[in-house]
Amino acid sequence: MGKLPFVAGSVCVYPYEGSVRWGVHRFKFRGAARSGEIFGVLLAQRVRETGLLEQVDLVCYVPCHRKIKRKRGYEQAQKIARPLAEELGLPLEALLEKRRNTRPMYRLKAAQRRANVLGAFAVTPGKEALVRSRRVLVVDDVLTTGSTLSECARVLREAGAREVYGAAFARTFAKRPGEKTGKGV
Repeated sequence: MGKLPFVAGSVCVYPYEGSVRWGVHRFKFRGAARSGEIFGVLLAQRVRETGLLEQVDLVCYVPCHRKIKRKRGYEQAQKIARPLAEELGLPLEALLEKRRNTRPMYRLKAAQRRANVLGAFAVTPGKEALVRSRRVLVVDDVLTTGSTLSECARVLREAGAREVYGAAFARTFAKRPGEKTGKGV
């Protein structure tokens, strides 16, 4: 993954594979909401280690659509962002809202992912002043192609954010030709 549009930089803790993938699935789809606390603390450590802490003023998260939040009972990125912000001593703000529900991303190719999230996010009404001239850290659970992070960053930059960074608990990596994946690897 090269440089993401509108994103000044990003960090992650683990590759999205094996037990990490299993843990994220439990967290998102099996009600293991408390895992977000551990994920957030680990991600905060990574932000500190990389020096990113000195480059951000506040934290926000990639929001779920209200239908997903109602079904799941929580917003997974918020569950990671809250302990991260506490660990780093930074304010956490719900700067973004998801205006429309999007298709699940896991089966989409990169171009389809970009089209899927285009226009899906907006700055939360009444939060515009918090964004202006700020350096914002956007938290999510998994970074795949970066389409969601880039779209959130675009919205924040258009609202006046000075810089936008990303932090994700896990990240997928492109497979190299001939690389084996799956069980027993």
